[in-house]
Amino acid sequence: MNFDMNFNVNLTQTLTQKLSMEQVQHLAILQLSSVELESYIREKANENPLLTLIEANLQSMDNLIELSSIHTSYRSGNYANSEFLQSLIVEKHSDVDFLIEQIPLNMNLSPTDLKILKYLIDHLDHNYFLDVDLNEVADKFDVDLFHTENILQLLQTFEPIGVGARDLKEFLLLQVQNDPDAPCLAADFICNHLEKVANLSIKFLSSYYKISVKETQNIIFYIKSLRPVPSVQNPASEEYIIPDISVEKIKNEWIINTQSQLKSSLTINEEYVELLKQNDENESYFQDCLKDVMLLMYGIEQRDRTLYKLTRTLLTIQSDFFEKGMESLEPINLKDIAVLLDLHESTISRAIKNKYLKTPHGIYSFKSLFPKGIANKSGKKDSVMLIKQKIANYVDNEDKDSPLTDQQITEKLLQEDIKISRRTVAKYREALNILNSDKRIYLYRQ
Repeated sequence: MNFDMNFNVNLTQTLTQKLSMEQVQHLAILQLSSVELESYIREKANENPLLTLIEANLQSMDNLIELSSIHTSYRSGNYANSEFLQSLIVEKHSDVDFLIEQIPLNMNLSPTDLKILKYLIDHLDHNYFLDVDLNEVADKFDVDLFHTENILQLLQTFEPIGVGARDLKEFLLLQVQNDPDAPCLAADFICNHLEKVANLSIKFLSSYYKISVKETQNIIFYIKSLRPVPSVQNPASEEYIIPDISVEKIKNEWIINTQSQLKSSLTINEEYVELLKQNDENESYFQDCLKDVMLLMYGIEQRDRTLYKLTRTLLTIQSDFFEKGMESLEPINLKDIAVLLDLHESTISRAIKNKYLKTPHGIYSFKSLFPKGIANKSGKKDSVMLIKQKIANYVDNEDKDSPLTDQQITEKLLQEDIKISRRTVAKYREALNILNSDKRIYLYRQ
């Protein structure tokens, strides 16, 4: 008996990488900003009885002031005493109380309505915009959407004007509704043609509403004069940041400091450890808690170490930036740094997310230190950030009676050895929120 059997065996080799739970947690911690890390530490301390949280020492306010700054564009402002910082802290904590005090006692709100109102207040963001969907609120308190909207309308009668707005359009409308001197068509412009207003589409709006160019201009400039956010706080206070890393030059040597001394620190609760050890039934629970503690501490240590190594590498690659400032920043990408540090590009991306670096000439986001570049005539790359800065400078110093066109800006850049197209100039100008020359002249003539 003969058997003719053909076996075709296809072997495929596949390489896969599976991250362990430990690696996942380390990567999650790495991408946290300082504020997010602080919140994460508190959350873990509440969950794990072995953890004891030691609050950051804020008594040394002078050190905190030294390490922190008001972040405005690429520069920072300094404040001379701790009273300023303390006032910001108190002001931040008093936001909710300030709004709670405005709840009208004579309306006899039901207990449920009062809970809904306080829930809405608790879900305002730092600029007082509503940060929760009303459908979610209605479901949570088992009421209909119309009822929830009525409670929101009550909140929107509170000070500051616009509190509880769900977006910019609603906030602008609330300001118009509370202004008896608002132009009669201002609300229509906002509701139906806000983008046209932003783009100064005067001819279109004038034709659409059948009003004069002058009337259209007046309405547009009125809308542009409205506040962009309802917050009554010092605008600078919301941009108060504590950097993750600071660098300073001492005796011609750059010193890198992680700001871990400003974070709450974690220690093991020895008393609770002994308590758990006394009962064998707690052994498994004890081991799980202990493992979580070690993972958390190691994750924080890895985060600080990665930021330190990243900063040390940037000090070498971007040495001119650290010496002179933003105008000397060299184009670089994440892949270049990843190769130098022998890390994955995604790890670098996580490391720089929402992180800030303090230098002798200001505080910068780590992300801003990775500008794209465009080759000039000499073959050297100029950073896109530098080119945008030049465009902004040209516009700042232009003749107000004859604003620079995109073509004229292109030619001025070419004189500085930077060759880019007029279309690219327009793209960068728009990214800087700079209007074109035809629309700028309308602004200059007001």
